[in-house]
Amino acid sequence: MPVLRRTPSRPAPENSAQLLVGSVVALALLTAHPGAQASALSDSLAQLTQGQRFERRISLSTMGLLGSSINVPAGSMQEFYFPVHAGDGSRSLLVTTPANQPTASFAVNGVQASASTAASSGNTRQMNNRLPITAAQGQARLGMQAGAMPKDGCDSAPAGGVALDPGSYLSYYPSAADTAAPAWTQGASTLPDRPFLLVAAPPLNSETFDTAWRVGIVMARQGRPATVHTLPAVGDVVDTRTLAIPQGLAAIPAFAALADGSAHHTIANAAEVGALLMLDAADVLADVVVVDSALRTQIGSALDALAAQITDDDTLRLLAQWRERQMPLAGKDVSVAPFSRMPLGAHPVWAVPASGAASLAAISDNAGWLRLSATANGAARTAANQADHALVRASDDPARGQYLVQAPQSWSATFAMLPPATSSHTPAHVQIGFTLPAKAASQKPVGVLRWNGILLAARQLQGADGQRQTLEADIPVYALSALNLLQVALEQDAPAGGCGKAAAVPATALDFNVRFSSAAPAGLPRNPAFSDLIPRLGFDAEMAVPEGFLSQAREGLSAAIHLASAANLSPSAARLVLVEQGKPYTPTRPFVAAGVALRDATSPVSLKGGEIRFHDRPVQGLPWPARQSAMVSVMQVAQASGQAGLLWYPLGDNAWPEATGLLVNRAPLALLGPGADVAWVDGSGNVALASEASDAGPMYEWRSLFSWGVPVTLGLLILFVALLIASMIATRAAKRRKPGPSGGTS
Repeated sequence: MPVLRRTPSRPAPENSAQLLVGSVVALALLTAHPGAQASALSDSLAQLTQGQRFERRISLSTMGLLGSSINVPAGSMQEFYFPVHAGDGSRSLLVTTPANQPTASFAVNGVQASASTAASSGNTRQMNNRLPITAAQGQARLGMQAGAMPKDGCDSAPAGGVALDPGSYLSYYPSAADTAAPAWTQGASTLPDRPFLLVAAPPLNSETFDTAWRVGIVMARQGRPATVHTLPAVGDVVDTRTLAIPQGLAAIPAFAALADGSAHHTIANAAEVGALLMLDAADVLADVVVVDSALRTQIGSALDALAAQITDDDTLRLLAQWRERQMPLAGKDVSVAPFSRMPLGAHPVWAVPASGAASLAAISDNAGWLRLSATANGAARTAANQADHALVRASDDPARGQYLVQAPQSWSATFAMLPPATSSHTPAHVQIGFTLPAKAASQKPVGVLRWNGILLAARQLQGADGQRQTLEADIPVYALSALNLLQVALEQDAPAGGCGKAAAVPATALDFNVRFSSAAPAGLPRNPAFSDLIPRLGFDAEMAVPEGFLSQAREGLSAAIHLASAANLSPSAARLVLVEQGKPYTPTRPFVAAGVALRDATSPVSLKGGEIRFHDRPVQGLPWPARQSAMVSVMQVAQASGQAGLLWYPLGDNAWPEATGLLVNRAPLALLGPGADVAWVDGSGNVALASEASDAGPMYEWRSLFSWGVPVTLGLLILFVALLIASMIATRAAKRRKPGPSGGTS
């Protein structure tokens, strides 16, 4: 069936003249024969009810593997573990690599794979390698190494390593038939890059806003910051350029209106909203939906209005069947359990009832771990070893919560911590138990722990074979991030008996224990910084936003979610405060205040003449051009009514915050620029970029100390020497003035 508009993901017609002729003939037949029109209409709607296809992606960078590149050392093999999307169609891996590096070999789920390679669009220095995943393969395990896979551990290692871009991703097409409901803690990891959170058309009621805000924080804490969608309403502007509308639906006014291919189409009536829902338009695309009575009514009314434009009985019957099967939210009596799975058109969504903090009760409040990547050398590189097992796999006993690492020599494995979904208490201590295989002591194993790349602990593991040994360390505040990664490594000698393949590859069992801060830190320094407040805000805190955010749902919700996530607010314990226009906000506990007047608070940063100024002095060294200054906002430490917190305010009318990650730094003020750029400003107006400020490590505390401690110490030393010299001079002068002993006789 010809179409009026086509999505870029679908192949273009081989002959555009044939499409035009077919469209003209079809329109002529529809006009001349009403019966043919009814048949074409129902056929077109039947075609539409099969659903549109939207490619979704999960990249390594979204999973937490950041940096300019991921390097696979020479003589090593690295595996990457993408979330499972077994029920979705047309899955593939697209791996981006430098064009000038040695040849790499790939394995998908342990089987050597040949990649379809082409130069990256717009960048000839990169190559795109596409690796298909068959429908029978439930996993998405990618193995990569330099050179060809060796036959055994005796083959010499290649001279150089290889690298891949963290933007490499798993591509899939969601299927509405895949509504199996895993636990949200694990299911959240299967969400795509920047998932969509859908709410009703504004204005929202306070309970819906409160629920969506909390759900957005939960998503961000799982490494999936949300893009907020509101259901389109009459008068809203949508983009219709990529809509794929079957030609036969031109007889229905709503579909005909949406076929204009405009970047700025204004919705004229509710029937057009119903048509957008049937078309699975990008503006109504969702991964998580907050369900309230307003959303149900709006969806139901839109589909009712669309049905009123249809006079053909067969077409109406198809619409009713599709509505019942694919759009259960249009029904008034369908119950929605917290974080349940259901279809929304052609796509599966997580549905959450609008019940505020109570909507989070179904989420497990235990920390979990998600394997991301593993690297091993020696015989782990062989094709036979990869086919037998993954380097890292979950224990056969899920209740134990263990992972097994199967590698004959040195290895490292990276895990993402899945935090307690309803708590924002900061992780304070981590303990890893190693149960080494038999005869491991002869290989002199050394265990290593790194948290977000920062070395926490390393020591040689000693003890009897098979005995559990632990490695533990405290987690400093400067090591925390929005998504926390733990890297566990075991450095050890090659096993005895030569380089040939061992009869059985040994396995090391890992068990994890992370402790969180049990109470808010007592007291604050006189001049607190972000790093002092972040642990405190994870407990009982307030989020204050203007009441007008209810009418600006897309921008207001996005801002509230991003700022709360950056400030480490708890999605369950935090309280939302809506501040009436024109009234100041008076906090009663630690707070984050966004766009509201805070009593007694000052704003040291201003925008004058297109220039950002700190205490009326120009701020130098910012990472964005001056023309973008109006898109910058400010997050600063503030104190009011005896409470300490964070105050956010925009410098320009359209300065809305983006997802920035956790704001942990010893500065009292941050400038949030376009995108995710952050510039830290100290009390003197000096700027440090986020890339510099977040380069923590053990020396971070010393650098911070030196920044003020050394000048102060030198000053005191100079003052002491000056006073000592002055004392010595005064003593000598006093001796000179003292008269000598008087002589003479009586």
